Amino acid sequence: MSLKREMGYMRSSETGLMGVLGSALRLKPPVAMRVQDLLNLARLTLVGTEQQTLFWHFVHGRTKILGTMYSIPYWKSSLPIFFYTTLSEGEPVEAYVAYRFIDREEVFFTKQNDDPKFHYAPVVDLDQPPRFLVEAISGKARPHVEMPVLTRTSNLPSLLRLLMVASYDGQQPPILRFDVNGKAVLGVLMPFFDYYEASALPVFIYVELEGAPHAGFIRYMASEGGEDTEFTDRVTDMKFFYARTVSVEDRPFWFSEAEEPRRRRKKSVEQESGARRA
Repeated sequence: MSLKREMGYMRSSETGLMGVLGSALRLKPPVAMRVQDLLNLARLTLVGTEQQTLFWHFVHGRTKILGTMYSIPYWKSSLPIFFYTTLSEGEPVEAYVAYRFIDREEVFFTKQNDDPKFHYAPVVDLDQPPRFLVEAISGKARPHVEMPVLTRTSNLPSLLRLLMVASYDGQQPPILRFDVNGKAVLGVLMPFFDYYEASALPVFIYVELEGAPHAGFIRYMASEGGEDTEFTDRVTDMKFFYARTVSVEDRPFWFSEAEEPRRRRKKSVEQESGARRA
């Protein structure tokens, strides 16, 4: 498998987006993915990146939306994803989102961007959000997208070892977290470049865990005593490797659509078994 330096997994697609916003062309909507809250959105966008990101803020119906665009290498082209969260009606939105994660996590809106303890992302207020974003979050016009390859690991340390290889140049794919049948699914959507005719082979590598705590980070270290893997909300001891987790409200489309045929097959087998017993 090829892991090139140009693997900008979290490469932002904001370049040239102002021109897109002013365009009257009919655009395919991105894949929308709602994260749990502002803290998860900040952890997704402002940890381990040397690239500037920004947030779009607009009102859809009566709901305040804050989100950001990403483009991930995906099969023969790219997969645009609009990661977003909803804000409470009375929450004031300022010019910047400030976020810190060393020693403790903290996130808030602010008018200033001069405290070096924090990472900042500017907020752009939209009076009229572009139609492709409205269509994305409303779920009315999601384009047909090929599925990634689903691969399940047997344990959490395997997922962390993978991330150690995939993390460099200030980039680290996030671990997406969601619940399925009472279990926590933690996985990484990762492109493997130059796969036959595909520019990038997208693989969702995941693990299923019971009783996994909700934490912002997972720390990992391999030493003579073995592997140490622990959920934590604090990035403190830098001898560990830290991977960030992002809780999403709904299952990603590639997992929801893959699970449905599996449930149908299971139901069919159970019905067939019951008929034989009868």
